[in-house]
Amino acid sequence: MISKQTFASAALGGAALLLLAGCSTSSTSNVAAGAVSESPTASPTPTPTAVAALPFNAGGYLAGNATPKVDAGAAGKVSVVATAPLDSDSIGSGMLPFAFRNNTSSPISHVDFTGTASVGGKLVASGSSQGTIPAQVKPGEAGFGYIYFEDVSSIPASGVQYDFKASTMPADVSSYNTAPLNVTQADNNGTSIIGGAVNKTGKPLAGPYSVGVYCFNGDALSTSTIDYATETGDIEADATVSFSHDLYDEPCDTFAVGVSGYFK
Repeated sequence: MISKQTFASAALGGAALLLLAGCSTSSTSNVAAGAVSESPTASPTPTPTAVAALPFNAGGYLAGNATPKVDAGAAGKVSVVATAPLDSDSIGSGMLPFAFRNNTSSPISHVDFTGTASVGGKLVASGSSQGTIPAQVKPGEAGFGYIYFEDVSSIPASGVQYDFKASTMPADVSSYNTAPLNVTQADNNGTSIIGGAVNKTGKPLAGPYSVGVYCFNGDALSTSTIDYATETGDIEADATVSFSHDLYDEPCDTFAVGVSGYFK
């Protein structure tokens, strides 16, 4: 699937599986495309305070019929807890969908990840995330995103080590911080996911309004992509935006959708 405005025409495709239950960055079991690890810490840090893992969509910003279970993750960190196999396209680029959890004691927004792929200690690809859902993540809450790799020609089908770094901002209303909209409708009519979202932040927002669509098979994430809402201009508090996301004949019976903009 090629989204209307997704970065570098990233594709929605493949039957890549992401086992969300029982996976963690400290274990490579259930990580089909490669091992997952976090960048080493340069110096010892204090023991982090434990944060209780919240259920999926604890913030209530998402819509759809998916209710996946997501691994608890490492204490005190914003970290990737599982990945799907790499989904490559016909032009040599690829997407690596992932699940993450905010195990810090503060809500976060503007969540961005960079990722690298290594084989035998040699770096073979690097990329960055293209937005995550939800746009604001509570302590203990899980979310989803994907790494876009511009060139995946050197990534083999197995034996890959993926490493991630996260950067975040406090979940406030500062200018250009990411703002979550509450998705009020998201229906799959067989060819598209159609719906809308409302600005319940109490503040005016600026576009574009990213629509993150994630399809599941039970607890397993199968595909992901980004589209955009029809509206692109500023909206006031309680105003709405709408979207129609073409599935390009790909199955997406179980899905979650998140919409985000920016605080003015």
